[in-house]
Amino acid sequence: MTAPVPAAGLRTLVVDDHEIVRLGVRHLLAGRGVVQEAHDVASALACLAQGPVDLLLLDLALGDDFGLTALPRLREACPGMRVIVLSSLEEERFAERALQAGADGFVAKAALTGQLLAAVDTVMAGRVHLSPALQERLLRRVGQPGGSRPALSDRELEVLRLIAEGLSTREIADTLNRSVKTIETHKQALKVKLGADTPAQLLRQALHWFGEAA
Repeated sequence: MTAPVPAAGLRTLVVDDHEIVRLGVRHLLAGRGVVQEAHDVASALACLAQGPVDLLLLDLALGDDFGLTALPRLREACPGMRVIVLSSLEEERFAERALQAGADGFVAKAALTGQLLAAVDTVMAGRVHLSPALQERLLRRVGQPGGSRPALSDRELEVLRLIAEGLSTREIADTLNRSVKTIETHKQALKVKLGADTPAQLLRQALHWFGEAA
């Protein structure tokens, strides 16, 4: 485990496609050290190529990019950094997936002002940060039979996010640089896992998962 970074010497990279969020994070971390900004995965990787950071604050919905699938690449670019996911997506659905992908914490954007500094202190001390409400739900689930939540792969989640944005199969294929046949296979798997018999039902499920992304 790496030694804790002094609060005033923190090197932070915030990756979010909304300037107002980046400005808000910069304000909250004023006095904690240097804060760099990036609006997508490519610009984040470019920042990391210039030098390591101690802390990455990563949005999940980044236009054409999806934070969950990008996180391993960002980790590889700077293995020693801590990662906190900042998202408007539902914490109960996505926090565990973020941890599995390599994050050290999850902060809902709605709770950014109240939770961010505590989350930074927690992950920089080598611990995991989740909201108290989610921690309680996870503890209650220990020892209980598995819930009914479908087990979606990161790629299926990415396809579902683009469905929620209204993209056609061809547009999703172009965005993800995959064949139309591959996307159709993912969509069929999503229909089975989510109990969606029609494209309209699949779209409703996609909006249920991702309709509040920001």
